[in-house]
Amino acid sequence: MKMKASFVGIAMAAAAALWSSGAARAQAPDPEATVRAVLANPRLRSSGSGEGFAWHASSQSEIYLDAYEAYADPRWLEAAEKHYAMFLAKLQKDPDGYEGWIGDPIRQQGAELSTDALVGDAILLAPLVRYALIVKKDPALQAKFGATADRYIALATRIGWEKWNRRGCYYQDAAGWGSYHTYGRLMDLQNNRWVDAPSRVISDNLNKHYRMGIVLLRLWQITGNPEYKDRVRRIFGRAKTLWRYFPDEDRIVWNFWMPHGPYDIEGRAPKSWVSVHPDRPGYQAGEVDMFVEVYDAGLVFEADDLRRMIRTNLWMYNEGRWRSADGATGAGALWSALARFEPAIEERFLAGLQDGRGNAVIRRDHYQKILKPLGFRRQFQPDESKAEVTRVPLQPGRFLSMTVAIPDRVEIVNATRLRLACQTRTAGTLRIELLDADGRESLGVLHEIEVGAQGEYQAPFWDGTNPKTGRKEPGRYQIRWTLGAERRAQPVWVVEGERRAEAEKGPGPLVKGQTLAQDFEGELDPRWRLDRAEVSEEQAHGGKRSLKVNGQAQLVFGDADDLPVRVTFWVWDAGAQFTANANGPAWGVSTGAGDKFAMRIVWRSYHDGNKTYAWYNTGENQWFNSKNSRVPRKAGWSPWVFDFTNPDAVKVTGDGRPVALVEKWTPRGAVSVFLMGSREGGPLYVDDIAVEYP
Repeated sequence: MKMKASFVGIAMAAAAALWSSGAARAQAPDPEATVRAVLANPRLRSSGSGEGFAWHASSQSEIYLDAYEAYADPRWLEAAEKHYAMFLAKLQKDPDGYEGWIGDPIRQQGAELSTDALVGDAILLAPLVRYALIVKKDPALQAKFGATADRYIALATRIGWEKWNRRGCYYQDAAGWGSYHTYGRLMDLQNNRWVDAPSRVISDNLNKHYRMGIVLLRLWQITGNPEYKDRVRRIFGRAKTLWRYFPDEDRIVWNFWMPHGPYDIEGRAPKSWVSVHPDRPGYQAGEVDMFVEVYDAGLVFEADDLRRMIRTNLWMYNEGRWRSADGATGAGALWSALARFEPAIEERFLAGLQDGRGNAVIRRDHYQKILKPLGFRRQFQPDESKAEVTRVPLQPGRFLSMTVAIPDRVEIVNATRLRLACQTRTAGTLRIELLDADGRESLGVLHEIEVGAQGEYQAPFWDGTNPKTGRKEPGRYQIRWTLGAERRAQPVWVVEGERRAEAEKGPGPLVKGQTLAQDFEGELDPRWRLDRAEVSEEQAHGGKRSLKVNGQAQLVFGDADDLPVRVTFWVWDAGAQFTANANGPAWGVSTGAGDKFAMRIVWRSYHDGNKTYAWYNTGENQWFNSKNSRVPRKAGWSPWVFDFTNPDAVKVTGDGRPVALVEKWTPRGAVSVFLMGSREGGPLYVDDIAVEYP
């Protein structure tokens, strides 16, 4: 397709004229020396072939493209090809035949099952597509580089678009915002087959789906495919809905991860933590890079958005010391992508390049020749009237740091419910209201909850009933969370929906007087939900077999209402000893609200998992807040009892010893047995389960 002229094209023409002078040629770094230095990184050989490798292989992968734009020397494109050939040689095919950088899950070296990762694909596809974008803009480059550019485009389309769409890893809510989540399957490469692992599905960290958004942005710039542009607008538009506005300083903050889909929350807390990253400021710096690139393409962001980012980054540098964007930690860094918009940031950016080490000369020259002259003008869309900006209300977020309805749609015929999830960071009365579509009229209070000063997760249900009328009435509404002077709102929909085909019904919930028993010597009860769990003869308590759990398993005996049951089972402790921050297997129950109440073998600096068991209620903060059970660890088989028969006096014992409970986080009943294995100290073996409803 015919490419339109842009400011970068004009700058590149000027750079080409400059290149003709011997002085400019003498000052430029050497392409061959640059690529040799980058490829000498020893971690490229020691980091395997999965996501960990991708992060190392992507480092400096676009410096050659910066150099080409700055110096207009085609040798930089040749150097880029050498770097890219290195990581392209690591591509493998999944059981469906799609390529990817497949290896151990991140931070799980030596895992039995393999995976690729959205972000691993994205960070290695992005330089390929930018290379192709440069080549396609210049007819003079077609003869030598055109075929390679076409190959890169085809590969990026197949991996970045087709593969992840086919896997169903893109989620779009009723409001139209989009995000990516992990795949619920792992690869057995030896047998070329998939292994189901639904419990691993969770929304990617925000930087990860932004990374794939950049791949699609560049593909759109090359091909003009409107589907790519639409996806970019939905992904980065959602980013603006998540911003936490600090009105006193007129600036914005955003978290490292945010829940989005139904798979992101179980009980009161989301599956991951919600905060500005406490010790890695590079994530936000990288996200600002991507926001600016989308801005330069004429999409989503406007100058006022950048000005608020600038005010945040200036605020972060306080009296000569960095702090995080929310001020909670000392993890701050320069958002150098904003240098051309703000002299104070530019000064620090250029000062950091003065030593000339690494590729600082290229970065400096690219900035001075290509970016600085633009100012607030958009690099790829010079006609501001053609920019397609996404505008959403700025909402305060100092004390309401997360508010989200999951999902954002109630289906009346299927009796679905929403989680009105939020994270609070100050004490007070949390009020959750239903508003009309315009947000002008309150239709009634759905929940009022007293929250503490230390920060809490809350996620009460709403079934779509309008408190003003007492009926479920189709339409668009808003949910509003209020805490003190802060208010945040989100649209939700109530629809009739289409009745879903019901799967074959199994046994219903236990009723009074029933007992459910499982010794694993015969057929499994149909109530079991297994994820990388199977009956095994490797260990047994009473017979020859037990349940071996590598992933997760649940024996579901109730629905939404907690039952006053007595649950007993035997657990095998392999006696493994742990080092810092190890996480072993867990066993316990789930509640009707979705919280997991479980014992676990862990080691923390404040909790010695080599001596005693810990326990958790994931409604507090998922698996981040352990409590000491005061039950000593015992190698081999031990009986565990979770007795809810008197909900006002719950008793939990391990090997006959009482667990030291905390009333606030002790449930009054349960709806399932919950079991979770671990690579550290696992797998988990469980036997002779009994659930009594006296």
